[in-house]
Amino acid sequence: MLRLSWLLATCALAQTAFHRSPFQTLEDYAPAVPPSRTPFGTPSPTYWQNRADYQMEITIDPKTHRLSGTARLTYTHNAPFPICEIWLAVEPNYFSLDGYGHLSRNFQWEDFRRDAKRGRANRIELYARQLENYQRTNLQITEVALEEGISARALPYRIEETLMQVALPRCLSTGERLTLRFRWSFTLNDALVEGRAGYMMTEKGPIYQVAQYYPRPVLLNDIRGWEKMPYYGPSEFATQFGDYEVSIRMPKGYLVAATGRLLNPEHVFTQTQLERWKKVNADSTTFITTAKELPLKVEKDTLTWRFRAENVRDFAFAASNQYIWEARYTQVPGAPQPTLVQSLYIQEVAPLWRHLALAAAEHTLHEYSRYTFPFPYPSMTVAYGGVYGMEYPMIVFCGRQEPGKDGSISQPLRHSFISLIIHEVGHNFFPMIVCSDERRWMWLDEGLNTYLENLAKQTFEPLIRANESYIERERLIGYLARGNSQPIMNHPLSIREMGANAYLKVAIGLETLREYILDPERMDTAFQRYARAWAFKHPEPWDFFRCISGTIAQELGWFWKGWFLDTATVDIAIDTVIQEKVFVEQRYREVLLAEDERAVQRYLARLARDTVPMRFYVDKHPELVDAVVKHNRTAYAELLAKRQKSWAEAAAAANKYLKEKGDLYEVRVRFRNYGTMVWPLWVKITYKGGASSLWYFPAESWAKDPSTLVKVFYTRQPVEKIEVDPWGISLDIRPENQIYIYGAVGGD
Repeated sequence: MLRLSWLLATCALAQTAFHRSPFQTLEDYAPAVPPSRTPFGTPSPTYWQNRADYQMEITIDPKTHRLSGTARLTYTHNAPFPICEIWLAVEPNYFSLDGYGHLSRNFQWEDFRRDAKRGRANRIELYARQLENYQRTNLQITEVALEEGISARALPYRIEETLMQVALPRCLSTGERLTLRFRWSFTLNDALVEGRAGYMMTEKGPIYQVAQYYPRPVLLNDIRGWEKMPYYGPSEFATQFGDYEVSIRMPKGYLVAATGRLLNPEHVFTQTQLERWKKVNADSTTFITTAKELPLKVEKDTLTWRFRAENVRDFAFAASNQYIWEARYTQVPGAPQPTLVQSLYIQEVAPLWRHLALAAAEHTLHEYSRYTFPFPYPSMTVAYGGVYGMEYPMIVFCGRQEPGKDGSISQPLRHSFISLIIHEVGHNFFPMIVCSDERRWMWLDEGLNTYLENLAKQTFEPLIRANESYIERERLIGYLARGNSQPIMNHPLSIREMGANAYLKVAIGLETLREYILDPERMDTAFQRYARAWAFKHPEPWDFFRCISGTIAQELGWFWKGWFLDTATVDIAIDTVIQEKVFVEQRYREVLLAEDERAVQRYLARLARDTVPMRFYVDKHPELVDAVVKHNRTAYAELLAKRQKSWAEAAAAANKYLKEKGDLYEVRVRFRNYGTMVWPLWVKITYKGGASSLWYFPAESWAKDPSTLVKVFYTRQPVEKIEVDPWGISLDIRPENQIYIYGAVGGD
């Protein structure tokens, strides 16, 4: 009995100490797996989701910017429980003086201090223009009805902030569906002032980028039920999939691009435009309209543009009489059909947009498809306007980046524009297809999308990521080192620095997981599995963690907890190095040095990875090659030659080093963890003769003692230098203490 008590007490103490350790498995802290999901981070056979199919007719009056709409919503209920009401988003109510989006605004004191630089009048004028947006929206809902055969019954409803609750005459059971009718109108907002959609006024007329304009059911899922968090602005949307048939009525002269396929080109295009439309192909770019023809004359008569989109989570459109319209097809390997890629922009930005927007969009579809799944939709459109950057199914809004008055395009502008297009088009994978709850988890689409954006940019043109990557890592390390960072798993409204938290920390953390903790092959396999498992479904963060972890034979619980759930930092230092010549029998020397030889070969293999020439999108598209690309091509060729020379020199030094037959050195190294997170170590050792070796120690090395790690190396020559993370990608907040140089201050 005494022995049993002692064992139980020991186990209890061990378990307490284990849970205090930063090295934990995912299941030590993860919530229980719900029945509709599996422990492997995938949907289970009992997974369900509801569906929302739409038929809509939309009209815009360009004189007043008033949008009027009617809609038939067929809602299919698949949940294993009845519902007696439906909650819908009415996001035009965001622009309301009584709305929480306005009332919850927290002005930053620093903004007032910047007045001296920016001008107080500018700040006050901007705020006044924002208030104008709030004052004139005036959302009016004139019909909410349930269709009953050929008649309709008005339904009671109430609106709270950006949500509308519609009471049903009877509860809807599993597998049942109903059809609701809506009629509404409101005035679109000025997109240059605020908003993810709206209009932009120019001397030639308005440019419309229209979204969040109709009542739509919010997400109902197995985790939280209805997603009833109002739309406050920073956090985006949580919607259901469905089919859309939408008619958009605009004055004749307006060009309209939208989510889905255009069904009636013969009715809305001129004869010339229609002939060009029919000639669109995959071999070259076709211009449906050209600069010489614009702006098109706007007439009193109207045209109705009809679109159909299948299995999408939303529907958006853009309209203007000023659009230059580029188009071509591209065939993504494995996709069910060629994708029509389109770019619509105005003459003023043509030097920047011409060919480049279309090219960046096409490149994105191909690169993202490699890492996830073949792009399934028939079209992808990039439309210019007052919105800086915003994504919707098959269409994205971009703007506010313009060439110089002389049409010049600087390298920073070009790279920024390419990044913008790739990022927004990339959102068609996350969250337009892998449809996470943006309202709750900003990082689950923004961070994952930025991660893939960075991979895609590397292969668009030479060196586009080189300087940017360094700047981003420095910015992130600065954010972490300040000591006031926030967990990634945080409510979007509470995040102080969204860019650093929901974008950078996630993207660079996953890059580090791919390049430093795992390897590209394993990470790419796991990421693709997650994307394919949750295509056209609604994943949660724990599904992502479980799916990545479940695909590889390596425990990552410590990483998810420290990097995503906590504010842990990496701060690992080389504390003490002692090396001395030792003497053993020859057969033991060979055994001890076998590990050293593997480390030398590992270093050469790692160097060789960077000597393989990359293939870039611009290599196949000479129309994109300008002075910037030519300069970067030369710089990349020089960098590649330098890497190849370094590899050759390293190989020669390694060959000489491995032939050493005499001495044996024991090198004892004590590493200290001054951070709050365990971390794997890549250690580069440089020997007296110039050869180098590369050693890897997994995060599990810290399991027994998260503060101290001692390693012993046996080498053929004395050590001149030891480096932790020789590539500078481990996100350590104090990299200066990760280098040991023999004979330097602090050395032995």
